[in-house]
Amino acid sequence: MLSEGAIIFTILWSGATALFLYAAYWALIIRKVLLTNLYRRQALWTAAMGIYFVTLAAFLTIVLTLQLYTLETNILGGLVISSGSILEFLWIDSTVRIARRSDPLLRDTLHWSKLRYFLWIGSIGGAASAMITAITLGFSTVGAISGEFGGALLIGAIALFLSGRRSGDVTLRHHLTWAASCIFLLWLVGQSVGPLFRIIVDSYTVQSIIFPLVAAGAFCLYKSARSLIPIGHLSLEAGISNDPSPLAASTAE
Repeated sequence: MLSEGAIIFTILWSGATALFLYAAYWALIIRKVLLTNLYRRQALWTAAMGIYFVTLAAFLTIVLTLQLYTLETNILGGLVISSGSILEFLWIDSTVRIARRSDPLLRDTLHWSKLRYFLWIGSIGGAASAMITAITLGFSTVGAISGEFGGALLIGAIALFLSGRRSGDVTLRHHLTWAASCIFLLWLVGQSVGPLFRIIVDSYTVQSIIFPLVAAGAFCLYKSARSLIPIGHLSLEAGISNDPSPLAASTAE
């Protein structure tokens, strides 16, 4: 029999899974009607991140709801989080470098061309730390690691935001702003997990408390995909890519 806290957690995190799934779905749908390779690539990245967060949220929901507290579960959870930390920074790194090309002055935001190597080292170290923490303390206690990897996420979010402000491409500017917001919120989630567990020992309560930040992050991920094209003015009927409208043509390079 599930406790009241477990029921609330299951409902909330099932909702989080659905939100990320919705974001990934729209990213894939949008990608089909985009004509510019740059936008199509960014839509694919957004979908990939949405699918990853669906996997993580669903795994967390199932394990905590069914109370599968075993070493095997912690190892699997650690692998999911560790691989996700690498995927997240790969997304950030790829996007910041692409954004530089859209800057009329080709500015190197935060000296990213050099900083990225140090952040990669920190991200890999954070992934290893996440794996160790998951095995020793339980994977539900792991957020974005507060040390090196947490810093990489925060700096990445700042770099994306600044790159968006400097971009000469209005569409990409909006996309980068929403992506930066998503990453910043997920960074806040990671920074909140450790302090909360020092105050509250119940995993259900901790994960329920951070749910609003997770939901906001999922919304920003959805908006980052939607910002790539004004959906309200497009028909998603089959064949649109074979007979592009003037609006769709305007997004082409």
